[in-house]
Amino acid sequence: MRTVVAVSDGPVTRLGQLELAGEVEDTEPIMPTGLRVMDAYVLSAVTGGEGFYRDADGRDERIVAGCHTLVPPGFPHTYGTDPGRRWTELFAVFSGPLFDSLSDLGVLAGAGPRYPRPAPSLDALRSVLRTPPRSERAAEHQLLALADWLVDAQDPVVRPGGHDLDLEVTQALDRLGDDQTGALDLHDLAASLGLSYDTFRRRFSTQVGESPASYRMGKRLETAATLLRLTDLTHREIARTLGFADEFHLSRRFKDRFGVPPREYRRPG
Repeated sequence: MRTVVAVSDGPVTRLGQLELAGEVEDTEPIMPTGLRVMDAYVLSAVTGGEGFYRDADGRDERIVAGCHTLVPPGFPHTYGTDPGRRWTELFAVFSGPLFDSLSDLGVLAGAGPRYPRPAPSLDALRSVLRTPPRSERAAEHQLLALADWLVDAQDPVVRPGGHDLDLEVTQALDRLGDDQTGALDLHDLAASLGLSYDTFRRRFSTQVGESPASYRMGKRLETAATLLRLTDLTHREIARTLGFADEFHLSRRFKDRFGVPPREYRRPG
């Protein structure tokens, strides 16, 4: 049981500030008995256990693993576990014009628990939040990466015609997005969804716009980009972390995706 604070009073930048970020691991959170008001946006993503959420609008509901809760500045609310119970959560407190603009556009509108499908990658969020920025520029990249995660977390993916994705495709998106090492066998995934591989691949590609393998590779490379900008991990360490054969394999895939090799992407502008 512990609380790991990764960022505290991050640099104030033109885009805003990450005021606090970290992870509560199998712990009972310490929260006020009544509603609280924060001067910044608050994000909580529960990865294990469950609890409750209440706010000034009368919303009172359960929080479960896979749910994330977002609360805007100045809004009375509280959340936590039941007495004596514990959970694991990623948390962030942030502010600034970048997030105010997203709120004005409706991306961060409303307060309370959210259950987007497909669920955004919590491993990607952990990668964004776990490293203290080494400079103001690194802090801005961190805020942009957080904003990118929040954008991905808001709305469900829909088919071109505006219809919701099939349940099997939604479940596949969740599992592929979290398969950061590429270890999941796609034939096994199809079988677990009750589909033949050919049917699964065809349905996924039609509804998502790319194949399951391409979608997963894109998510892994997005995580690689985050690690390049926000950590001091070597290219070899990033390749090993994400299941690539070596740093050269990672470099080829990265350049195909982003148009530049990892070394150039990481180079300060």
